[in-house]
Amino acid sequence: KEALTFPYRYGLDFESALLTSGGRQKAFVGPFVSPPRSTRQIMEPKTYLSGEQIPPVPLVDFKKDLLNYERFDLGAMGEFDVAVLMDQYAGSDTSSEVYPAWRGGYYYAARPKGDPGSPLALLYVSRWSSPEKAGQFAAIYAKSLTMRYRQVQSSDFEKNIIPDSITGKHTWTTEEGIVEIDVRGDTVLVTESFDQATMDALENDLFSGAAAAKQ
Repeated sequence: KEALTFPYRYGLDFESALLTSGGRQKAFVGPFVSPPRSTRQIMEPKTYLSGEQIPPVPLVDFKKDLLNYERFDLGAMGEFDVAVLMDQYAGSDTSSEVYPAWRGGYYYAARPKGDPGSPLALLYVSRWSSPEKAGQFAAIYAKSLTMRYRQVQSSDFEKNIIPDSITGKHTWTTEEGIVEIDVRGDTVLVTESFDQATMDALENDLFSGAAAAKQ
């Protein structure tokens, strides 16, 4: 439903902002000459008008780290995807406060090779405008676990009571395996239902790559 209404909910405001900024030429010709690069630029027209460039989020080595898994799906998680996720699990007010801080993300879903009946494992990486926003998003994601799984047990939070912001690495046990959320600086790593060795490899690969990119 949200995807179907996206052009009306955000597209009209996008065109209105371009019309105000540069007239009919900018509003009706400009987007065809230089199309928006992401849902973020449509949801927040000022980022399109300023020519904002978001650096790529460091990728893990999928072939090496997920050698024992078979890919099910992968793709980008844009600002619109994040907004829909947070609308569902945190409400529209909180979502509107947090999603503009999105600065890139991707997911990779897979199953262990030779075991098609196993739970689907998920890698989700997201980057944010600040460590504070990263911690806030991570807390929202953590709170969603009790709505997505029937059995959730935290090793860090008593009675699964999650604060409004978290940092560092935290682990939950579910009926489909282990969930880890690791927050370091402006980056959030989520792994669900992978074996421990694979989670450790993904963690080391991502954060060593992120550190190298900042040097």
